Amino acid sequence: MYWLLDEQTKEDVRDKVARLVASIAQVTGTTQAEQLFPFVGRKDLRKAETIVRELSDDDGLVVDPFSGSGIFSYAAAKLGRPVNSNEWEPYTQRMSSSPWRLPGESELAQAKKDLIKQLRPVIDDLYRVVCSCGHLHVIDSQFFDRKPLRFRDVTHHVRLGPSGMTMAYRQGHKCPVCGATDKFFDDEDQRHLDEVNSRPIPQKYDQLFSTELIKNSRINLSGPWTTYGNLFPHRSKLAMVAIWEAIDQLKISEHVRLFLQDAFLAIIMQAKFKDYRGKSQDLHVPDVQLREVNLLFRLADSIDKRSAGLRKYPFATNSGTSPISCLDFRDFLVTLSPGSVQLMLTDPPWTEANAYFEKAQVYHPWLGYRLSDDDTRLANEVVVTDAPSRSVEHNETRWWSDLGEFFTGAGSAIEDLGYLALYFRPTPARRWLENINRLKLAARMAGFEPLLTIDVSSADPSMRIQQSAAYVFSADIVFVFIKLPQAVRRHFIRDIDLDHLAYRAASHLQETTAAPISEASWRRGFSDSLIAEGVPEMNLPTNEHIVSELFERYTREVQPGGYLVRPHTPFAGQLFDVPAAERLFAYVPAVVRELTDTDSTFTYDMFLIRLAGYVENGTRMLINDVQGMDMRQILAPYAVALEDGKRFKKRPVPALPQGISQIMELDPYQFEHFAAELLRRQGYTDVAVQGGSGDRGVDIAAIDPSNQSVVVQCKRYIGSVSATPIQRLHSFAITRGATRRIVMTTSWYTRDAKDEALRTGTELIDGTHLEQLVAQFMPDFGVAGD
Repeated sequence: MYWLLDEQTKEDVRDKVARLVASIAQVTGTTQAEQLFPFVGRKDLRKAETIVRELSDDDGLVVDPFSGSGIFSYAAAKLGRPVNSNEWEPYTQRMSSSPWRLPGESELAQAKKDLIKQLRPVIDDLYRVVCSCGHLHVIDSQFFDRKPLRFRDVTHHVRLGPSGMTMAYRQGHKCPVCGATDKFFDDEDQRHLDEVNSRPIPQKYDQLFSTELIKNSRINLSGPWTTYGNLFPHRSKLAMVAIWEAIDQLKISEHVRLFLQDAFLAIIMQAKFKDYRGKSQDLHVPDVQLREVNLLFRLADSIDKRSAGLRKYPFATNSGTSPISCLDFRDFLVTLSPGSVQLMLTDPPWTEANAYFEKAQVYHPWLGYRLSDDDTRLANEVVVTDAPSRSVEHNETRWWSDLGEFFTGAGSAIEDLGYLALYFRPTPARRWLENINRLKLAARMAGFEPLLTIDVSSADPSMRIQQSAAYVFSADIVFVFIKLPQAVRRHFIRDIDLDHLAYRAASHLQETTAAPISEASWRRGFSDSLIAEGVPEMNLPTNEHIVSELFERYTREVQPGGYLVRPHTPFAGQLFDVPAAERLFAYVPAVVRELTDTDSTFTYDMFLIRLAGYVENGTRMLINDVQGMDMRQILAPYAVALEDGKRFKKRPVPALPQGISQIMELDPYQFEHFAAELLRRQGYTDVAVQGGSGDRGVDIAAIDPSNQSVVVQCKRYIGSVSATPIQRLHSFAITRGATRRIVMTTSWYTRDAKDEALRTGTELIDGTHLEQLVAQFMPDFGVAGD
């Protein structure tokens, strides 16, 4: 573990991490500059460069086993680092390898010129239109509704031309005669479109468009849309065939051909039935507000954009040798020499993320590949998928098993004191704490120690998770781990942390005896823990060296044969006997206070990242404790979402109304805030009113002067209070981990209520007691004696 490293090594690591945090903070804003094809997503080359620069030396090998768009590989190559990466999805691997087979600029320009010359008569005919002035022209876009099919009077949107014109030339392709940029769809346009739609697809391409795709409704591949050709308008299919054939017929070098094919593949999502806004990578086929585009114009733009984008990379070459392999990550990791990697920077496919192998099926037919026929990839892909044909095998349990294999392979490949940096997309938000602790447990079992998390989020709308309002974890973080030498790693048997058990045995024994402990007594306690955890084999003589090491690791001799727990360990100060729910209840107000000390508002992302710093320890027990916790309900008493639904502010406690002299003049809502003020006057902190939420009978949450968590139910009654509110409050306290329960009323309690309070340990404050408290702590309210 990190704390066992020598002081100089720890100082070096601290300095490196501090530089990384400071450097990341200097990279501001977002950029889409690297998005030359769909899978770049939220990654930012500038941030990746910063991580590579700070966590590797000039000659240190940088590896990415899940390369995706290649951004991390590009960052390392740009800095001159040796790179060895891997991407198993064929289309993605091909596209990300483009910088290493970039054709010469003049050669490509000539090929583009020849290609467009060959295509223009064919494509211009497909998109032919007679302008209102009578000039024979071509459209840039055709707006229409699909259900019902109509090209006139379509569902309104902002991209339509004046008075709802649906045929657009736009400024770049306006009519050279009259200067018009739009026109109405007319009978001549309908006749031309009918004629185009009657043209047959060449037979070999008819088979291509008949390809059946793997069904997955989550990525909008279901029903008729699992047949490839159904995703595209007929005219788009004719244009796609013409483009692919023309590229194939050009007399050009193989690198130029591959480049032009890549430029074509990059526009396929623009060829499908799609929303009028244009560049979405969503496979959804909308019913209304669609837009069909001129694919020759898009192809020319794609060629220029890709050429300019790739040429800016200083490492771009025409060598044809890409550092990005196309292997199962397991097969890739075993190709790495043990201890040869200085930095592994990667973004594994996270749970509940897009099944991008399946999404890439929209490109596969043009590459002569069918995912549904690839049994090896179907069996071994790292994914949690909703595809009916795959979901049973590729579930979350399997995903965690795959991630464990990844950590094991990474642990072998990375050098001691080398780094593993993971982009972490922790979805769903309701299980963030559970998942981040699972991740830490898996890493520690493979010899890594987590160092820190760094927020590197980029506001990329196309990658946002569609969840409710403010409770979206939209931030990406980089999770940094250090590979520990064998001598200072935690000891595990299966997923049981023996270091954790060893420390707890010593700590419990010391607390019980209130004196130095003996090794023999510790061994008995540790042995009992091993048996209770179902690993009695650790008591065998063959494991004696581990047991002895654990005792030495967590205790220090203070007198002959007498030992105390070492004070500075990762477990020191952890509240092992306090349930996670209670810890959260205590920590949340502190987190909200910290976040609002420097800024008046905060995001849900910021809240979860800060909260994790209090409760994450990567043990199996904590993972089990936090499963299913609803972070929204835990946050609600202390913060309220703003109207924009993206940020929170601290929930205020309104001032008491003026001019009221008796408690019964308060309405129930005012009485809750009155009770909150009374608690504050008694020294309670982090007092938060939750009234109005209907959350199982709790009105106020607070921390008492003894630092215990408290929940309060307020009853402004004239008649008696029954046992029901006490039962509801007790139930809430159990599920939320509150230590104390108080019911406060202006009236009195029935006998059943008092019995229930005694049974559940609930404190009761009746009207008489309430007036006494007011007289003592709120004399300015003026109700004493009324």
